[in-house]
Amino acid sequence: MIQLLEHGERINKMSGRSILRAFDAGVIPQLISEGWTLTEAMEIAREAGHLSFESEKKNLIVTVGSAMVASVLAGNLASTLLFTYQAIGTGTTAPSLSDTELSTEVARNAIVTKTQSGNVIQLSTYFVKAICSYNIKEAALFGNLASATADSGTMFNHYLQEYDNSAGLKDLTFIYNLEV
Repeated sequence: MIQLLEHGERINKMSGRSILRAFDAGVIPQLISEGWTLTEAMEIAREAGHLSFESEKKNLIVTVGSAMVASVLAGNLASTLLFTYQAIGTGTTAPSLSDTELSTEVARNAIVTKTQSGNVIQLSTYFVKAICSYNIKEAALFGNLASATADSGTMFNHYLQEYDNSAGLKDLTFIYNLEV
């Protein structure tokens, strides 16, 4: 995305989109245990008719997330610490540039795959039904000292993405595409 400034100069701006997919429970973990990558497992499961829901949403890259990227570019933070966890929550508060954590984080999982194609980075993770049995309303990526503990690390983005999995019937995958 390119934005024009007052004096006519152009600057490039990061933008991201998240794709949430709901699969029949157990299919993705089974395929991964058989040696398929997460990306391959999602495609195989989709082609076999195990995908029941898909939603793509834009996101807001928060101020501390932009600063984290700047720290990596300046050499002050290892790039391996940039994106490490995907978190989900039940909060419905509109995302704000000043956000540093989800409104109501309920689960997080480590990012499984990271790929790059040109200026697009793709990050993927999955949640088995046992850890994502919530009426999900929000999500975010975390890095820089993030762990499996809720609200740990530095938030990169914040977006509202809804899926009611409170009955715990589906495994969920998140594919995050960041254009730099």
